[in-house]
Amino acid sequence: MTQKLPRTRRISSAAVTLVAVGALVATATLSGSPATAADPTASPTAACDAISPYAIPCVALGKVADAVSTECRRAGVPDALCVLPLAHKVTQAARDAYVASWVHKTAQFQYGLGDPLPLRDAQWIGTHNSFNSLSNSLTISHADSNQQLTLTQQLDIDVRAIELDLHNVPSYLGLLGPKVVTVCHGQGPSLGNLGCTTEPSFAAVLPEVATWLNAPGHANDVIMLYLEDEMQDAGAYASTIATLDSVLKRPDGTSLIYRPNPAQKAANGCTPMPNGVSRNDIRATGARVILVGSCAPGWSSDVFDWSPTHVESGSTAAYQPYPACDATYSPSVYATQLVRYYEDSTLVSALTNPSRPPADPNALTPAKVQSMTDCGVNLFGFDQLLPEDGRIQATLWSWAPDEPRAGAGSCTLQQASDGRWVAAPCTDLHPAACLNGTTWSVTAPVAVADAAAACTAAGSTFALPRAGDQNSALHAVAPAGAWVNYAIT
Repeated sequence: MTQKLPRTRRISSAAVTLVAVGALVATATLSGSPATAADPTASPTAACDAISPYAIPCVALGKVADAVSTECRRAGVPDALCVLPLAHKVTQAARDAYVASWVHKTAQFQYGLGDPLPLRDAQWIGTHNSFNSLSNSLTISHADSNQQLTLTQQLDIDVRAIELDLHNVPSYLGLLGPKVVTVCHGQGPSLGNLGCTTEPSFAAVLPEVATWLNAPGHANDVIMLYLEDEMQDAGAYASTIATLDSVLKRPDGTSLIYRPNPAQKAANGCTPMPNGVSRNDIRATGARVILVGSCAPGWSSDVFDWSPTHVESGSTAAYQPYPACDATYSPSVYATQLVRYYEDSTLVSALTNPSRPPADPNALTPAKVQSMTDCGVNLFGFDQLLPEDGRIQATLWSWAPDEPRAGAGSCTLQQASDGRWVAAPCTDLHPAACLNGTTWSVTAPVAVADAAAACTAAGSTFALPRAGDQNSALHAVAPAGAWVNYAIT
């Protein structure tokens, strides 16, 4: 189910003012500039970035332009006419094209390849502060957005890891009324939940995830839901559990939640995230959602403690192509823990570092994402993710563009040039990819029919990579290319 852009005919006077002011600002800033960059991977604020030594003014103008574009769409104007200078290009046409694309097909293929892998080895495309999107509503925190798309739209473009920040705040402007568990991008309770105003409640947000999971075509999708705890209140944890249990269900009432085993609780009262479990294992129990977060005994019946089993955000700015990767984490960390990298495109983030240049050194650029994929980063927390911006494309390590080609053959060859896969005739002679434990090797050139025997003779198994780092490791020992054990049907 692909969610369409919101179409409402009413627009507030405040929104009209915002549109007018934003249009004037953008026009004054970039008079004569094209509305969109020719390169879809370029920053939408590239024109401003070129003339400003610091990030703050360009980020601020970009936020205004994004808000204007969103209100334009919300007013019912065709989305192609709502693309402004400095704003992200958000169109239904781009998402429709993505769903029909080779990129989408390959992302789904790779997701399936990773299903048997332990969670510590499987790859997840995720978003950072997934809920903090202008598409939902215009609030103080949403105006400083991390995303342009709704949760449904993110899931439609192959996001399988969602992050929701939970606060326990008064229900009216964060100041008055009874406290409600709210999804908000704000400060924690020690700072009075500053920034939380009219954001929606957790009970209002979570059904969007359940609706997507229960929609036709998503029966085999398993998602990771990261709940960031900004509550620290016993009543709020009880409310969160009640919402999770009542919402994350199938139409027949059975639960979608993969629950912690009480017998595996640690001394802190929480169950560590089971890094040895696979998506297939989760699916086999009938579950479709694994919930992770920090340890809080009040929600430990549903939420795994991932603090001891994952690491996040090492030296993003200094990340190097495989095999150098990130010196922050040793190979043993990648082998035993889930590794997450995320970025933050908010104005608040820029304000905390006033001298930061417009090109954020910690941004997850397509080039960095490709290096991280090759090195085995498991979980990406993307900001402002759009289907054509190049970052989803950079997570693809298996099929080469537009492969497998019809009529090219029914066997799969890892290319010598870049490690990507192509279809080839099964009778061609190439080395076969062999796996012994975690060690890859290759045989002398053989036809595919002889590949299994050749690997067995070498004390290994004819195999195929199931993650980016496995593919990189094979490519490193296969300078002439190699057959991988995947039959094209």
